[in-house]
Amino acid sequence: MLYPIEAYDRHGLLKPSAMLWLTLFFSAKGWLVFIIAGASRQQGARILETLYPLPQNLYLAMAIGLPAMLLMWLSGHRYKNNKVINFIWQRGKIILLLAYITDCALQMHQLILTHGAFSWTRAISLLLTLWLGGYLLRSSRVRNTFADKPIER
Repeated sequence: MLYPIEAYDRHGLLKPSAMLWLTLFFSAKGWLVFIIAGASRQQGARILETLYPLPQNLYLAMAIGLPAMLLMWLSGHRYKNNKVINFIWQRGKIILLLAYITDCALQMHQLILTHGAFSWTRAISLLLTLWLGGYLLRSSRVRNTFADKPIER
């Protein structure tokens, strides 16, 4: 599929779309919450307690977010035509989908533990996880972005 010239970087590689960046940031939400809580010292403990009442949930969210953090970093280095970078990047869609499936399973487990008690935070998080996971699964732009590799020189 052909994309407009603006969709490519200066190395001729398809840039990740805004939606792909959103899925990466959402997958790394544990890290984002951790950074925000650290930056707001007085409110940090309250932020963490509100979003992650159990510390182990924060640690699990951070572990689930590691692949997204790695892919964000690799997106800026894939032009180097390194075999390891290309290998990981070309499997990025599968890696992200596995992270989203794991996140969804953990959210469902939390829902079971709370006996289905409604929480806006949990409801929105689960809805976004399902919606963005569906986007990853169905998007041809995501498939083409992760299939793209530098030209051998």
